[in-house]
Amino acid sequence: MVKYLIFLSIGILFGIFAPEINGVKKVKSILMSVSVLCLLFFMGVGIGKDPELKLKIANFGLNALVISSFSILFSIIVVFIMVRAFRRHQK
Repeated sequence: MVKYLIFLSIGILFGIFAPEINGVKKVKSILMSVSVLCLLFFMGVGIGKDPELKLKIANFGLNALVISSFSILFSIIVVFIMVRAFRRHQK
């Protein structure tokens, strides 16, 4: 974890103090796109190589559905309570 923070800090400092050179933005954009695509490729390889993970993905989806449903439900309940409270307060 520390090595990631060190590399992130070096990148931030480089971004702040490095002079802006013509064409660097385009190269930086291409490098970032290639890096993200490589990261996604290797994540896919990791998922494809782990047979237990494929079985767990359905369980993760079900958990996400339950959590998001309860979040939406309680958000609606809180908004309903707040609207009623403010309407009473305004009268």
